[in-house]
Amino acid sequence: MKSAKRFFVVLLSIVVTACGEPRPQGGELLVSVRPLALIAREIAGPELPVRALIANGDPHHYAPSVADRAALERALLVVWVGPQLEDVLAKQMALLPAERQLQLLEANGYEYSGASVNDAHLWLRPRNAAVIAAQIAERLAQLQPQQAEVYRGRARDFSRRMANLQKVLERALWGYRDVPVAVTHDAYGHFFGPAGVKTLALSDSSFSRRGAKTLLELRGVGDGCLFGEVPANNRDRQIAANLGLRYATLDPLATNLPADADYQALVEQLLADARSCLAQIPDR
Repeated sequence: MKSAKRFFVVLLSIVVTACGEPRPQGGELLVSVRPLALIAREIAGPELPVRALIANGDPHHYAPSVADRAALERALLVVWVGPQLEDVLAKQMALLPAERQLQLLEANGYEYSGASVNDAHLWLRPRNAAVIAAQIAERLAQLQPQQAEVYRGRARDFSRRMANLQKVLERALWGYRDVPVAVTHDAYGHFFGPAGVKTLALSDSSFSRRGAKTLLELRGVGDGCLFGEVPANNRDRQIAANLGLRYATLDPLATNLPADADYQALVEQLLADARSCLAQIPDR
């Protein structure tokens, strides 16, 4: 009888302890959009799976499916930008414990020169990508202390590479700072702005059209480029034609990049696509 009582006490102790334990240290790193996955993989390495919830589509209007909600509950960590970008997803994120989610816009240290301070597409600037990577590394270090120095070391290496990539990007775009550049969304200020290339946006970070005022500003600006998002569409092509601008598309959400692409490949593809139009403009 005493033996049975001792067994019951030990079993009860195990159950109580298990209920108070933190979530297991394995699992998956979930991110909202693919560009964040490209950054997160630089920190997570091969040991921790990384998956983007929004493979295609507009993050402003994405709502998680039943399977996605289950994945959110199981995830080691969920990384998202914030309600300014993933406003529908924010309702689901409110149900997750704070320690298992990382809302990037809550941090400081981002650069906004040449871009709208209200725009959340921070990853389009390599220096901001380094800030994002550092945040992911620090949160993973807290969740998996045994890997802390590995994550932090990867973030430092990534930061050095991003500093060099930012310099390359700015040098490549510097010569186009006098070319008229129109964009369908002010997110592109993060990409062009650091090089001194001013962009005139047809819509703001809430995707509301600015309408006649912006179009009037763009009329008669001279030979330049209008950049829209992939895929190309007749509406943007017609706007460009009406304004006397050339038309090209960019892929800020990395939807067309190969599955094995990294973050640098995203920046290099954006630069190549931008220059495919800008390089056609005669020197002034």
